[in-house]
Amino acid sequence: MDLITFIIVTWNNQQQIRQCLQTIMKYTLVPYRIIVVDNHSSDETVQIIQKEFSTVDLIISPDNVGFAKANNLALWQVNSEYVCFINPDIILTEDIINPSIHVLKEKQDVGLVSCKLRNLDSSLQPSCFHFADAYSLVAEILHIGKIFPQFLCKKYFMNFYNAKTDFYPQWVIGAEMVMRTQEAKDIGGFSTEYYMYTEDMDLCKKIDCILNKKIYYLANISLIHLGGASEVQNFNYNKQEKLIKNDLLFIKKFYGENEVHKVLRNMNRAYNFRLNLLNLFYYRNDKNLQIDKTKKVIDIIKEIRDGYCSR
Repeated sequence: MDLITFIIVTWNNQQQIRQCLQTIMKYTLVPYRIIVVDNHSSDETVQIIQKEFSTVDLIISPDNVGFAKANNLALWQVNSEYVCFINPDIILTEDIINPSIHVLKEKQDVGLVSCKLRNLDSSLQPSCFHFADAYSLVAEILHIGKIFPQFLCKKYFMNFYNAKTDFYPQWVIGAEMVMRTQEAKDIGGFSTEYYMYTEDMDLCKKIDCILNKKIYYLANISLIHLGGASEVQNFNYNKQEKLIKNDLLFIKKFYGENEVHKVLRNMNRAYNFRLNLLNLFYYRNDKNLQIDKTKKVIDIIKEIRDGYCSR
């Protein structure tokens, strides 16, 4: 019987899916199953899987139902003890499953295990964060963690923390996550009110709130995450606006409406402060680009705030 099931959601990933599946098969040393849910790709993703990977269970969605719903479609078909949600733009370079399962067996207070993400050049890819709130978002906007030593980043600015030993972040990027299957089902899988982005933070929060368990980060087991392959294709998708709106949806869901207003107020102040810093002290070649991007985000926040105030 399979010990773990990999769930992969694809959307026009013909350039990545072959290497992802090949490296899963190469480095996974326990009995496994792979389920791919294709979100209505228009390229050769489905054909590659059907022709070259006959052992992969393929679910072809007639529509692009988003990341959360697609993962959940597969989750309800999983019978193995463990499940690994993994992106199609992942390249394994070692066995990630045995170390992850070992943690879940040894630490009953852990609900999810994730490994270190690296870029293609082997540099660190930030993947650990604090839950979005009125203070963590300001810290991210102003990149405050850059000026603090690592021991403070671990506690207050996790996205700037380069962990050398395993630790417990609040949430991790959803490019690769290992859970006990029953617990993934107990919390309802991914929350489907998010079409894209923030589903991973929400999942980790549900593990905290519903299961009363923690997230565990394996600092010395790593994999390559090419990153953003599906996002780049969606030219009509305003990523920044969607990220802000989804953060606010998360905050309202877990902290209430009053916290949303506080967050919007703090974010507006932080971006205006950032704009002043760029104007006064930033002298790199992309200064005008950074100023324009910051102004655009300020406009987005104003529009969102106006919408909340008019309710």
